[in-house]
Amino acid sequence: MSGRVVCLGAHIVDILGRPVTDIPPGQGRRVLEEIRVTAAGTAAGTAVDLAKLGADVTGMGPIGQDRLGDFLIGVLTEYGIETRHLARKAGVATPATMLPIRPDGSRPALHAPGAMGALTAEDIDLDAIAAADALHVGGPDVLGDFTTSALPDVLRHAAEHDVLVTMDLLSVGDERTLERLAPALQWVQYFMPNDDQLRRVTRRNDLGEAAAEVMALGVRCVAVTCGADGSLLITGDGLVEVPARDVAVVDTTGCGDAYSAGLITGLLDGRPPEDAARLATAAAGLVATGLGSDAGIVDLASVEALLAS
Repeated sequence: MSGRVVCLGAHIVDILGRPVTDIPPGQGRRVLEEIRVTAAGTAAGTAVDLAKLGADVTGMGPIGQDRLGDFLIGVLTEYGIETRHLARKAGVATPATMLPIRPDGSRPALHAPGAMGALTAEDIDLDAIAAADALHVGGPDVLGDFTTSALPDVLRHAAEHDVLVTMDLLSVGDERTLERLAPALQWVQYFMPNDDQLRRVTRRNDLGEAAAEVMALGVRCVAVTCGADGSLLITGDGLVEVPARDVAVVDTTGCGDAYSAGLITGLLDGRPPEDAARLATAAAGLVATGLGSDAGIVDLASVEALLAS
């Protein structure tokens, strides 16, 4: 697979530890098996997985002028990701999250948004987007005023240059999220929330009905991740269920990012959307087998091997 992908949006540093069964009271202490620090977020996490799968990736998004920002740039550079378009913001911290991972792989998140809402239209290189094969927008729901003031024009520019536009969410969201995203969604071809996010932003329990509401805004396809139940691919032609792969779950952090990377990889590889969704579901399964959003996936061949198993 080859392709040029711009990942625009949430770039976060994750600090993860496992297994965490409880938070000790007072000055108590617990000994963990593993602690890792990774590049994460719905833009950076997806960028890392895309790079592993063979794409030529550029990151765009707001980070701080701090040591965490230096660390994040270093990690992305090691994966071959172009980082010169990351917007370093003075006076605010690089977004970061602490994640205590439970034995079953689930986790709460302790998040400091820092620079997340500081992105502006001037931070976006439209020429780099126009030259890409795909633009993935990760976490438009947490980018502050940029989402309503600048993002629709950025996506329109991408669409006018025949760039595949995909989008994922970072927060759980609420009924106001869809209203804020509506002007941008008309330019999105693939919208990739998880099932809880889709229900929350549409206030509909039925995922088919919820997806139809989003597609009425102009989205061509809604790909919904459903955890251990796999994923759903919903278009105007109907709904396709894609079962999850059977894996030993260590940590579910970053599974949505891996799904996004796998779907984009499949689409740019010329695969039918259903086959791309199967590749995406396998990629998400691999990430669940290790700690952090950059775990599990080695390359495209490793994802294909799980898909074929």
